[in-house]
Amino acid sequence: MAPAAALAAGAALGVLTRLLETNASTAGRATYLVLNEAWPWSALAFLAGLAVASRVASAAVAAASLAAAVAAYYVVHSDATWAGVLSATLAWGAVALVVGPILGLMGNLARNPGLRGLPFRLMIPLLAVVETSARLRAEVSLQGPVGETAWTMTRLAAVAVCLALAAHAMLINRRHRSES
Repeated sequence: MAPAAALAAGAALGVLTRLLETNASTAGRATYLVLNEAWPWSALAFLAGLAVASRVASAAVAAASLAAAVAAYYVVHSDATWAGVLSATLAWGAVALVVGPILGLMGNLARNPGLRGLPFRLMIPLLAVVETSARLRAEVSLQGPVGETAWTMTRLAAVAVCLALAAHAMLINRRHRSES
């Protein structure tokens, strides 16, 4: 079931991101600005890897989910030329096939309980913090208050997730030590 769900989630992310690209509403624009970052796409592959017990399968499913997202994004990209869509799909598809297995394996390793899996569980929220911080420095003048609000809220949520994950891992670790 996990491979089918990962492919469906990838296709949904690709289609949704592309459809929101031209949405003029404030909420649609903010959602697009968040989805059109590296961290949600990385989270897709990471979560696909997290959902699969086998490390080899997690790498394969993660790569396939990212490839599905890329293909879906460019299939919906109707205002581009066929050659442009094909070249972009091949280029980003190659990136998906290289980066996807790494992210899937990290997701699989995040299944380790307590402190052993914590560095892997922190990867996506930390990526979100770094990426949104960079966008706030470099792109806020282009995107205005919508971008500033979307990226600030994303960064705050990511910091909160990091703190919650660290606290949870420490509690599990403390509980494990007290039981020993």
